[in-house]
Amino acid sequence: MKRVAFDHCVGWLHAGPGATGVVLCAPWGHEAMWSHRAWRHLAADLASAGMPVLRFDYPGCGDSAGAEDGPDRLNACTHSIVRAAQTLRAHTGVERVVLCGLRLGATLAVLAAEAMAVDEGRRPDGLILLAPPVTGRTYLRELRALQGSWCNNAIPDIPVAPPRDGACEVLGYRLPSDAVALLESLRLERRATCPAPRMLLLDAWPGAGSPVAALAGRYRAQGAQVTRFDFDEYPAMMRSAENSSVPEQAWQQIAQWLGPTASVARRGERSSPVSADAVLRVQGTVEQPVWLDGGRQFGVLCTSDDGGDATATAVLFPNTGGNHHVGDCRLFVTLSRQLAHAGVAALRLDVSALGDSPQAARTMRIAALYGEQPSRDVAAAAAWLRARGYRRVVVAGVCSGGFLALQAALAGAPIDGLVLANLLKFRWDSQHDDSDRGGGDADAQLQSTRVYLAAARNPAQWLRLLRGEIDPWPHAAALARRLWSSRAGAGSTRGADDLDAYAREAMHSLQRRGVRVDLLYGAGDIGLLEARARFGRHLEALAPLSGIRVHVLPRLDHSLFLTESRAQFAACLMRHLAAFDSPVEAASQVAPASGPTALPTAASPAASRALRQSLR
Repeated sequence: MKRVAFDHCVGWLHAGPGATGVVLCAPWGHEAMWSHRAWRHLAADLASAGMPVLRFDYPGCGDSAGAEDGPDRLNACTHSIVRAAQTLRAHTGVERVVLCGLRLGATLAVLAAEAMAVDEGRRPDGLILLAPPVTGRTYLRELRALQGSWCNNAIPDIPVAPPRDGACEVLGYRLPSDAVALLESLRLERRATCPAPRMLLLDAWPGAGSPVAALAGRYRAQGAQVTRFDFDEYPAMMRSAENSSVPEQAWQQIAQWLGPTASVARRGERSSPVSADAVLRVQGTVEQPVWLDGGRQFGVLCTSDDGGDATATAVLFPNTGGNHHVGDCRLFVTLSRQLAHAGVAALRLDVSALGDSPQAARTMRIAALYGEQPSRDVAAAAAWLRARGYRRVVVAGVCSGGFLALQAALAGAPIDGLVLANLLKFRWDSQHDDSDRGGGDADAQLQSTRVYLAAARNPAQWLRLLRGEIDPWPHAAALARRLWSSRAGAGSTRGADDLDAYAREAMHSLQRRGVRVDLLYGAGDIGLLEARARFGRHLEALAPLSGIRVHVLPRLDHSLFLTESRAQFAACLMRHLAAFDSPVEAASQVAPASGPTALPTAASPAASRALRQSLR
């Protein structure tokens, strides 16, 4: 598995000796985040079966260059698939190329296959379409329904206006208006040409009237050899990353379908070597892949291309939940590049069990995210940064990432500052099962009582309940548990006393060591309830600690899907960094965390120079 870069895109080459190579065409947005672990293991499985595989991030996605709302997005993604196929051929010498796409990636694979036939005079040798959205209009309708469900169930206390420019937004990801217009008119079954001679379709919604079955019939009529299987494992895969599973049967079906042609030895030799140190240069920044902690962990180190102050400050971003290192909505990618412009290095980290780390786990449980090993991994990453010469290390994490950062700091890791958003727990105990979580499915998060009451005051929610669009029992059960927990806590049990003492001593320990801490909470976040349970209703136990600051923000959602939430997190991080040396100057340079700050893709030159100067 080697990191590669081409045409401002980055990805991974999984080597194999076969004559048939596979380009994996990822889904878009939240679906790419949710399915990342399954996608990575599909690549590894196919490579183990002898097939070279290239998986990569489209322009404006993941670690690649560009912004997601750039013009002509679909054409740019389609072109990147064509270039990925050329890159795979150039580096491995494969004789045949198969495109394998999931969800919108399947649609893009069809478009790329047509482009290859026109531009290169040859179609791909095979096409694998996994849960393809046969019509773009249906796909957009599904995205909008998910966004509506999240707004109604996860953040009913935060009004969210739909985009006015014709774009489509879902869970923090944005399809610009021109992409939406193209998808509205796109119907795969009406394409004039057959995209490949041999095709495999996995149908996530089989049965009478299945659009995928109709598409398979259309391709057969055009002369293709078509195989179709049910994709029963799709729902279990397409869930939030910490709950998503690898579809073992489906991945075996793909390997077997490819098998007859994949094992033939290549006649050609590799035409050029692939560097394991593929570097991406993006708008004045340099991003290089790094392996640390004895090669157990993977990360992307982002620095200024002019070198900046290579011994000043570095920010470490640990994984959020089961997500890989880019963060929800590419938050860590955007922030890394913004920090690099200001002369601050940033490390986007995959702890040893997650993301693109060499031995990333095939299965995941919530409890594993809060275990001792991930915290030790974060501590090792902080020590690695310090060993590279950075005098100051700040760790910025969201939810479970914040927990790992906190535990690493408490264990004595060389950490100077913490910026923690919606920290769910101060200590993870064995009695916390997988249902006690802060992340998870976008429409099934545990919420604070405040959020449930806000939903109950919304007439639209009652109409949805009467129409049968909401299952009330999971929410009623969660609210009952919340109220019971609150009532039990009022009795000051021994367990609660222990947690109080632990949390308070943790903050005092950080204060004594000079570790500055900024805690950010949404006004309705369940983590704020935990903080109030440990430090008092008004957090009065933290008042004497000058190095511990708490920010309660009305429009901060738990996972930072809202643009305002990400902007507030970014502003707090910038203020935290600048305040190390010049708190007065920092306050004048960075907008308040509670203000309507926009999240830039790069800091302005003036702000970058000011922050760079304050951090020297």
